[in-house]
Amino acid sequence: MRFERRHIVALLLLALFSWYWSATTLFPHAHHIDGRTYVHSHPFSGGSSGNPSHSHTPQQFQLISHLSLLVIALVSFAALALRLLGRPFVFGIRKTAARQSVPVRLFALRAPPAC
Repeated sequence: MRFERRHIVALLLLALFSWYWSATTLFPHAHHIDGRTYVHSHPFSGGSSGNPSHSHTPQQFQLISHLSLLVIALVSFAALALRLLGRPFVFGIRKTAARQSVPVRLFALRAPPAC
């Protein structure tokens, strides 16, 4: 059961990442309002990236800004909290694969073979 749950969670995370990646990569566009350019990305129908066929209220632009800031702050806080707990944020600390008894060659570069 635990093995199946891990697969389900992995597939859900993959689907979430795929949705986020496509939303931010495939739909960027800019709005020109009062001499300022607002660039953001979200799925919408119609219009090209230079001239989107929709508009946003100032409150929606503020919400987009706050959500972006919130994501950055939460990830930074999580990384700091895990670091203070002694756990790595991304990868665990591993032992190096190099053998200590074998010397490392510093000048191993050479020209390609000539014909």
